[in-house]
Amino acid sequence: MPPQLPIDILPEILRHFVGELDEQEILHNLLFVNRTWCQHSLPLLWTNPFLLCQQPENRAKLVETVLGCLSDDDKGYFAQRNPDLPIYPRPSIDYSKYITILEEKNVIEAVNNCKTGAVVGGADVTTIETDTEIDNDNEVINDTSKRENERKYEATVLSAMLYKMFVERSNNIKWFNLDCDAINAKWYDGTITHQDYMADKILEAVAKHQQSLTRLAVAFNSGPNNPDTPALSKLVVECIKVQGRFLNDFVIENAGGDEFAEMHYALKPRANSLKRVGYTQCDFAKFPWAVGIEILLQVEELYFIACTNLRDSQLKQLEGRMEKPFPEFYYYVLKGLE
Repeated sequence: MPPQLPIDILPEILRHFVGELDEQEILHNLLFVNRTWCQHSLPLLWTNPFLLCQQPENRAKLVETVLGCLSDDDKGYFAQRNPDLPIYPRPSIDYSKYITILEEKNVIEAVNNCKTGAVVGGADVTTIETDTEIDNDNEVINDTSKRENERKYEATVLSAMLYKMFVERSNNIKWFNLDCDAINAKWYDGTITHQDYMADKILEAVAKHQQSLTRLAVAFNSGPNNPDTPALSKLVVECIKVQGRFLNDFVIENAGGDEFAEMHYALKPRANSLKRVGYTQCDFAKFPWAVGIEILLQVEELYFIACTNLRDSQLKQLEGRMEKPFPEFYYYVLKGLE
């Protein structure tokens, strides 16, 4: 019997399950109705899979699946570092192209939740804690700590590889969060060996492949004085410049200096679309207030948390030009940080 439901209505119905009803599990059953339902359900299930898969065993299976989507070069790189791990076959569908919401913490948590060590080499956390409790010998403890660091480092490298792949492969990323320090983890001796997958390469990929973000959130947790922050900030500027009229959210952490000003010059042509702007631990010494006020007057939600060189007179000037009152909570936070 031919389907009675109009094809153009089907995607809207399926999105309703994910959105208002928050019943993503239903979509798993709909995959088996017929080919058409499968084609429309699959992209929705892979919009934000690392958040939807909460059970460790499901997350392990998810990581194994997306590992198969890696390029041969990336698989070869990881195989050199983890020769005992299996080479996961390439799935018949490139699931990575459907991902539209990227938050590095969800990817890292998913990789770290592969508790058996089948995906990430080295002992799992449970084994490490048990070894430490049983043997108090310093040498054993140091060796265990080293293995724990190795495992965490390899998990971060794998997370960064996957993150970069998603940015390069996805058809349409909307929500992009990146904690640069979380991705730029170091080996136990302080060295870094995954330069091709670090935060700068990921931001370069965003500027090259993604031009319709609705949210851009970047944290430089080492602070504006870190020597890497200016270069990373310039890449954020490039990411802003290529965005269209869809950018609603801009959130930045630990930014400062000339590059902080450049971000706002790049944001100015997109001011009409911005709805939410947030600053955490940013240095406002070189903030371009003339341009910044034009941008911030447009937003519906605004916050400053633990920022420096932010004067009460500047905030009063901003509040005085707003059409509606400055949100009381944020004003309280600001005055508390004078």
